[in-house]
Amino acid sequence: MTGSRLSIYGMSRGDFEMWNRNRRNMLGTMDDMPQYRKYMTQALELAHKGAGWVNPNPLVGTVVVRDGEILAAGYHDRYRGPHAERMAFDYADEHGIDMHGATVIDTLEPCCHVGSQPACTDLILSHGITRVVVGSIDPNPIVAGKGLRILEEAGVEVVYDVMRAECDAINRHFFHYITTGMGVRTKC
Repeated sequence: MTGSRLSIYGMSRGDFEMWNRNRRNMLGTMDDMPQYRKYMTQALELAHKGAGWVNPNPLVGTVVVRDGEILAAGYHDRYRGPHAERMAFDYADEHGIDMHGATVIDTLEPCCHVGSQPACTDLILSHGITRVVVGSIDPNPIVAGKGLRILEEAGVEVVYDVMRAECDAINRHFFHYITTGMGVRTKC
């Protein structure tokens, strides 16, 4: 693919090569999809619990599973509070649950920067997670695919776009704010 065609899609050559190498994971295997959708539905339900409390941050839910069993779950419950992934991993740590080899189902791409909270990508890697299933890519320029790239480069399998429309819909205000710098007016 030529450089000019890459720019149409907003991809650098490195981004395209990674996408091309991992495109089999874009929607996972057909056998896994019903399970991913089941757990993503649960993650979406958790994410909704943060509505009204996390603004201007996004609504995020996380479910951690292994061998058909939910090991831990969490959601972003308040502005500047722990991220969904941190809530899930803190629960697992407090209860002595080994997360090695587990799959994280995340409504939004895990963050890869340190702000009011530590980077969720570091947390995922330190717990030996082998797969991350994500609904939406975070449009925030300090994340914007970088979190998933960090995970992939560390050997974590990443499955993209599971229930993306639903995951995007819960954060339409956040996405609008991040991409335009303006809030969204809603009807009273």
